[in-house]
Amino acid sequence: MNSFQTIILGIFGLFIIAGFLVIATVKARGGPEVITISMWGSMEREAVEGVAREFLDDKKLKLSYTEVSETSLDEKLLEALAAGRGPDMLLLPLELLLRYKDKIQLIPYATYTERTYKDTFIQEGDLFLSPQGIYALPFSVNPLVMYFNRDLLDEAGMPEAPRFWDEFLLLGQSISTQDDSGDLSQSAVALGEYRNIHFAREILAALFLQGGNPIVRSGPSGTRVTLSESGMSAILDFYTEFANPLKPSYSWNRSLPPSREAFLASNLAVYFGLGSEYADIEQGNPNLNFDIALFPRPRSASVGITYGKLTGVALLRVAKNPGAAFEVAHLLTSVAAAKRLSAGTNLPPVQRSLLAEKPTDAYGAILYDSAIRARGFLDPNPKVSAQAFATMVESVTNGEARSGEALQRAQKVLQAAVR
Repeated sequence: MNSFQTIILGIFGLFIIAGFLVIATVKARGGPEVITISMWGSMEREAVEGVAREFLDDKKLKLSYTEVSETSLDEKLLEALAAGRGPDMLLLPLELLLRYKDKIQLIPYATYTERTYKDTFIQEGDLFLSPQGIYALPFSVNPLVMYFNRDLLDEAGMPEAPRFWDEFLLLGQSISTQDDSGDLSQSAVALGEYRNIHFAREILAALFLQGGNPIVRSGPSGTRVTLSESGMSAILDFYTEFANPLKPSYSWNRSLPPSREAFLASNLAVYFGLGSEYADIEQGNPNLNFDIALFPRPRSASVGITYGKLTGVALLRVAKNPGAAFEVAHLLTSVAAAKRLSAGTNLPPVQRSLLAEKPTDAYGAILYDSAIRARGFLDPNPKVSAQAFATMVESVTNGEARSGEALQRAQKVLQAAVR
C-alpha cells in the first residue's frame, strides 16, 4: 500500500468514527433527527426495505432504497455519478466490481478485519477483497443449480440425477430423440450453444472455474484474462460437443426454443438455472414433475464448484456521510439481517454460520450447499463478456474456429475491456 492510499484510508477511518459519534449523540439526545442513507440495487424493493425497517429504524438510521432493473443498473448508475447525483451506497453485483473500483470507498481492514471477513462470509466473497481494504460486504448469492425432469430420467432408467459431467455424454443417447426430419423433439440437456441457453455465460464460467482457471486474474501487476491457458480447450470442446449432430451426446441446437421454455414444456430433461427460479418453474407448469440438485462436477474433482451471482453492499465515494453509510452496510450484512433476508427471498444466506444450519426441506438444502460451493470471476464488462462468450461458442459450433483459437479471440476481447 502506498502512502497516498494509507492517508486516504486513514481519513475514511476517521469519517467512520465521526459518523458513529454523530449517531451516538443523536441517540443520547433522543431527538427526532434521523440520518438517511441512499442505496441503489436490483434486488426487489420489498425484500431490501423489509430488512432495513427491522434493523435500522431503532438506530436513528433510514435507508432510501431505489430498485433499478439488472439490465439498466450499470447505465443509470454511470449517468447518475457523472451528473453528481449518485447514491451513498450500492448493492454491487460482483460482475460490475472492475467497472466501479475507482468509484467505491474501500472499507479499511482497521475497521473490518480481513480475518473477520473471511470467517463470516462465503469463499466467493473473497473477490471483494483487495490488499488495501474491502470493496463490498457480501449481501446475497444466487447460485447456479441443476433442475431435472424426474419422469424423463425415470423413463431413461436413471435412478438418480447425474452428478458428474461424464454421465451427460451418455445421457443424450437415452433421452434425446429426433423426429422423421432429424429435428430434436426431446433433449437430454441444454448445452453446446449460447443464445437459446439461459445463463450460458454462467454455465461456461462454472466449467472454467471447475478446471482451475479464474478467467480473470487480478494482482499487483494488473488484471489479466486467462481464458486461453492450458486445459481450457478441452472444456470448451466438451461444452460444444452437445451441439454436434455427429456425436452420441447430441442434445441441443440453436433452432430449439429457449432452454427454460423447453424445460417447462417437458421437452428437456436437465436445465441449469439459478436457485431463485424454483418458484417460477413451479408456477410456470404446475404439472411438471421436477426436482433440484447440485451443479455437476468433474469425476476427478474432490471439491464441487458452481457459479454464484454474488451481490455486496458497497460504499460509494460520493457518500455524504460515510460513517453512517458504513453502519448501515454493517447492519444490513449482519447475521440477523441475513437470516431475515433469506426468509424473505428464499435465497441462501452468505454467512458461513447460517449455512451451517441447513434447512430440512430438499430445495433449501441444495441451495445452502450450492452457496458454500459458489464461485465467480472479475468480469471486465458483462455486456462485452456475454458477446465474447457467444462468439467463442458459435465460432466452434459453426466450424469457423477450433476451440483454442476461439478462446484466444475471446481473451483478447475481454482483455481490451479491462479498465
